[in-house]
Amino acid sequence: MLKVRRIVFNLHLYIGLVAGFFLVIVSLTGSLIVFREEIETFIHPELMTTEAGVDRVPVQTIVDAVKRAYPQDSIFSLRMPRIPEQTYLLKMNNAHDLFVYADPYSGALIGAHQQKDTFMGWVTLMHTQLLFGERGKIILGVGGLLLICMGVTGLYLWYPPNGRVSQGFGVNWSSSWKKVIFDVHRSLGIYTVFFLLIIAITGVCLVFNKTTAELFNFLTVSPPRLASPLSDPSRKTNRLPSVDDLLQQADRLLPVQTTWISFPQTPQSSWIVRKKNSAELHPNGRSFISFDQYTGEMLLFENALTAPLGTRIYNLLYPVHVGVAGGLPTRISQAIAGFFMTILFFTGYVMWRNKRKTEKRKQVYIISLIKYAGNLLDCCFCVSKLFGTWALRLFYKLIS
Repeated sequence: MLKVRRIVFNLHLYIGLVAGFFLVIVSLTGSLIVFREEIETFIHPELMTTEAGVDRVPVQTIVDAVKRAYPQDSIFSLRMPRIPEQTYLLKMNNAHDLFVYADPYSGALIGAHQQKDTFMGWVTLMHTQLLFGERGKIILGVGGLLLICMGVTGLYLWYPPNGRVSQGFGVNWSSSWKKVIFDVHRSLGIYTVFFLLIIAITGVCLVFNKTTAELFNFLTVSPPRLASPLSDPSRKTNRLPSVDDLLQQADRLLPVQTTWISFPQTPQSSWIVRKKNSAELHPNGRSFISFDQYTGEMLLFENALTAPLGTRIYNLLYPVHVGVAGGLPTRISQAIAGFFMTILFFTGYVMWRNKRKTEKRKQVYIISLIKYAGNLLDCCFCVSKLFGTWALRLFYKLIS
């Protein structure tokens, strides 16, 4: 058991040393993203909020204004206002490029910025892709696996060999500072390990989403989600459907809140209107309605509440990951757990440094002892050599 514990300890230690700083960055940015909308509204109220009016202008008016203002860019998606005071957000070119904001009551474009140029935009890019795009997502997935390993090994090491579990929940502040550091690391670890494991497991699943979805479908014997059908370019006419026509049709099919509209990016792709049922935990909803971009004909309707079991389980990953599944208390808990990761890394690093210093002092003591023994042997050899020479001379005189 001591050998096993030693192996687990080394695994926990070296993962922390190699990936600890990276995990701290991901945890801190994740803690901020939990309250991303609130932080962005506080920092950029002129872009995120407007004075509530009576009637909103047609969405197509907003779309046309953006196309005129940014002719070199294409609209990727549009976020619908969730509350009367919220503005429209249009993402241009892709999900992480140019953000344009519009007033829903006047139709005026009130500002724009690159996502990477704002604080929370940079934080989001750091957390979701480490500023490296798709490669960064893979690194994040590997980091999540390492965090899971650290959580499991830490949980094993936390359990006292003497079985006195109560010792692992408190800090003896009257002890030496080294013991206090150890107690803080151990007690804080047990209080946050389950939150960190939940964040890590759901994060890994979201990074490797295709594999996760296939696994859930296999375990629940559920059919996979249907891919959005393609639009037929041969049916193109002079009058294309407006965004408002599609929204009205989507509301007739599913009269609940519309959260996002995804615009066609290729001649074969379709419009996708995203909706949120009141019973869904996902903040953006997971109900989708696809429309032909040339005729406005409905191609696919996916209701999150009636989706296959595997899909419904998968849909829970994101709300659990960001803490919205349990409301404000779980959001706060997730954010705190992320900040506590910094303390765990710092205390773990201090313990490792103290251990290295102790080992170095032992090595210096042993080396000094060896040198002293060597010098002593040299002295003994010199003395014995002198004594031998004197004895030989005395023996020679006696026999002669």
